[in-house]
Parts: sequence; structure tokens; C-alpha cells
Amino acid sequence: MIDGWDWGCSLSLNTLRHEADPYNEFRHLKVMGRMLWPKGLETDQVEVSLLPSFDMGEERRKDFKPIALGGLEAYPDRIDGHVGIPADALPPILQMLIAGRFKFVLMRGSKFRYRSARLVSLRLEMKQTEDDIPDAPASGIQPA
Repeated sequence: MIDGWDWGCSLSLNTLRHEADPYNEFRHLKVMGRMLWPKGLETDQVEVSLLPSFDMGEERRKDFKPIALGGLEAYPDRIDGHVGIPADALPPILQMLIAGRFKFVLMRGSKFRYRSARLVSLRLEMKQTEDDIPDAPASGIQPA
């Protein structure tokens, strides 16, 4: 369940030698909330950073063979997530968050192993359906 969000943006000159881009640009959207499933973790507090990438545009991603969208790391006081999203998805996601329409982040992935889990699916939704509620506690990662 989404409790809040934060957006950050930075732009600087790229001072590394032999870089193709003269600028370093960083934008990320952090969505905070409470993890509803799975139950029994040390904490239910979660922060998921959505990181826009121009490499995820339809034409550029055709040759990719990703093993995950991102991942989650469990700490005693929170669960941190990092997920890449297409850069053009950021404006409509921000608009929906500003309007207070998105209420849930639904994630699916592997079970936690050594405090880490891989994500294979991410959805931002206004409401949940019965299909979104797991049948058993071991069904994987669910809404945050």
C-alpha cells in the first residue's frame, strides 16, 4: 500500500575521461509504503526506487535478455527496491501519484534468499483485485 513518494533529479557535468555523454543526469522516483505480502518478514516498511532509463525504449531494448526488472534487499528496518522503467513512463506515473490515484505497487518475483529477491513484474494500480491477493503466504512478493 502506497503511503508516500518522493522524486529527485540532478544534472552535472560528466568529468570522467572518454565518456560519450558530457552530462550526468539522474532522475528517480521513490515510492514508500507498507508491504502487505508476504507476511512474516522483519519489517513491512518498503521503499521502491523507479529509475527511468532511455535504454528501455522499445527500439533499444529488443536485443536485451534481462533476468530481472530489478531487485529487493531486506534490512531490519525496511525493504529497499530498485527497478528500471522506460524513461517515457515517468511523466504519467508522476501525474497519477500527484493526483493521488495510485494506491498499490504490485510486485512479483523470487522468494527472498540471503535477504535479496529478484523482481520480474511491477504494476502500479489504483485498486487491488482478488487475483492480486496470494493464495498462500509463500506465493512470492506482493503489494508494497
